[in-house]
Amino acid sequence: MKPYLYFEGLCELVKEIKGDETVHVGIRPYGFHAGNTIALVVYPYLLCKYLEKSGKIAKLNFVVSINDWEQDVLDGPNIKEYPFNVFPKNTSIYYIKDEKGCCESVADHWQPIIERNMTRLKESFKDISFRFVRNSTLINHVFCQNLLLQTLKNPREQLEILKANSNKKTLEDPVQYAGIICPECHRAHGKSQALENGNVFWKCNECSCEKEGELKQFQYWWYHKPMLLARLEIFNVDITLSGGDHFSDGDFGIRKAYINKYSPSTKEPYMLFTPTVLSADGQKMSKSRNNTEFANISKFIKAVDGYMGNEIILTEDLIEKNVDEKNYNYIL
Repeated sequence: MKPYLYFEGLCELVKEIKGDETVHVGIRPYGFHAGNTIALVVYPYLLCKYLEKSGKIAKLNFVVSINDWEQDVLDGPNIKEYPFNVFPKNTSIYYIKDEKGCCESVADHWQPIIERNMTRLKESFKDISFRFVRNSTLINHVFCQNLLLQTLKNPREQLEILKANSNKKTLEDPVQYAGIICPECHRAHGKSQALENGNVFWKCNECSCEKEGELKQFQYWWYHKPMLLARLEIFNVDITLSGGDHFSDGDFGIRKAYINKYSPSTKEPYMLFTPTVLSADGQKMSKSRNNTEFANISKFIKAVDGYMGNEIILTEDLIEKNVDEKNYNYIL
């Protein structure tokens, strides 16, 4: 399998699929800026459009991961220079309160906005479907439980996968790709341990809570790269649709290596990567970098349609001004 890169890759992929495949896309439910919409709305639209232009019916099944197990904010020795030596600054998105105060959590705030904007694609392609899944619910699947235990037990094994399939710099410490969130203070700082009896143990550095229990009794943070394997297996994914920064991180090789190491029977998906969205100053659009803009999605689709590059600048004319995010919407 090869990577399918940007618009040229999309056109190649259309020739090779039937149109009824399961497509995985994911998002941190902590905003819906232009860097998100290119993978969650723009490229799904274009994939369906060019399927139908080729004479096929777009019947794609989109599985949308709402990643509430993502770190709240990345922390580490130097998150840009050593992106595989990171951990949560405080907690997971699962426990972040809604900054606007209208919902219980940021995930509760943003998920309806994400769902509304994605499902509008059904107005143009009536046979497609969407399934929105919070990653915290994956703990109910045995495959997820086993892979999470492996991640807790052998983080250095996974570091070797990341090193071998990426040109990113790495350090030998800290190395951790999953951890328990304290059941008392909801902080991520402490010791997570997988025990021989199949249970897990937590000791908190913040509130001194100590607790042993079954895996399903706790909440976690889990680095998105190993966690993707659980989603590929559980949802029988045919196609992954990801931002171009994932390709730059080495995710094409990393995903293949995770499958080979931990689950050789899992289907290797087609991997489609979108251009990376940059702001006018040339910086990657990202919530974690405090660099976000809402896109005028209708204009953005037209700008991206046929665009052959690996990076695209969100120019002033593509920005949606004075957005009331709760009512953020578009018309094709």
